[in-house]
Amino acid sequence: MSHPSSYPGITSHSPHDNEWVYSTILTRRLHFTALNQAIHSIPSVSHPVEIFIFVCGYAFNPVMFPWWLGLIHALSHYSLENGPSTTYEASHMSIDIEKATWVNTVFYFASVLVTLVFTELGKASFATTRPLSPLQHTSTRRYGSLVSSLKSKHSFPSGDCAQAMNLCLFLYRCIPVPCPKTTFLSHLIRDCLLFGLFVPGVAFARVFYWCHWIEDCMGGALLAILLHWWLIPTIGEMVIQITTYR
Repeated sequence: MSHPSSYPGITSHSPHDNEWVYSTILTRRLHFTALNQAIHSIPSVSHPVEIFIFVCGYAFNPVMFPWWLGLIHALSHYSLENGPSTTYEASHMSIDIEKATWVNTVFYFASVLVTLVFTELGKASFATTRPLSPLQHTSTRRYGSLVSSLKSKHSFPSGDCAQAMNLCLFLYRCIPVPCPKTTFLSHLIRDCLLFGLFVPGVAFARVFYWCHWIEDCMGGALLAILLHWWLIPTIGEMVIQITTYR
C-alpha cells in the first residue's frame, strides 16, 4: 500500500496524516486509505456516468434546499391524498390533509436545520482537513467546481451525507408509498433505492470530487442516524404541537 501522501488528495506533510479520525483501527482494517486513493485517483469516467455522479454530489448543495423542501411538500400531499394516513405526524391526530402536509414540510425543514447544526459543530470540533484537488487532475472532473462550491472549511463529518441520510430516514418514517395493494414491495423497492443506491451514490460522489474522505461520509451518515434515534422524533412532536395549536 502506498503512503497516503503519494497520491492525489494528500500533499507531502499533509495534516491529514496525523488526524486521528483517519488513522483508527476501522480505517486500517477496512483499508480506507487504499479506497480513498483508488477513488481520488480515478482518471475520468464517461459523461453519462459523471452526470449521475454529479447529481448525487451536488444534491445537497445549499442552493438545492428549496427544491427538496418543495419535493417533500408534494410527496407528503400525494401520499396523504392517495394512501393511508400513516405518517409519523398524522398517525395519532385528526387533522386535514393540507395541515398534515404542512406539518410534514415544517418537520423536514426542522430536521434539516438540526442536522446542519450538529454537522457544523462536528466539523468545528474535529477540524479535519479536506482532500486537496491536484491541478493536474482538474480536467478529469467536469463538474468539480460546481460540486465543491459553497463547502465549509473542514471535512469531518460530511454534511452532504448527513443530509442524504436525513432525507432518506425522513421519507422512510414519515411518507409511506401510497400503494395499498403492494405496500410491502413498493416500500422495499423505494428503500433499496434510497439506502442502497442514493446514499452510497452521494458518498461516492463526495469522495470522487475530492470534497471528502470515506470516513467523513460514514461519519455524516451515522450522525443522521443518531439524530433520528435521539433528537429528531422529539422535535417532530414539538412541530406537531406548534403547527396544530389552536
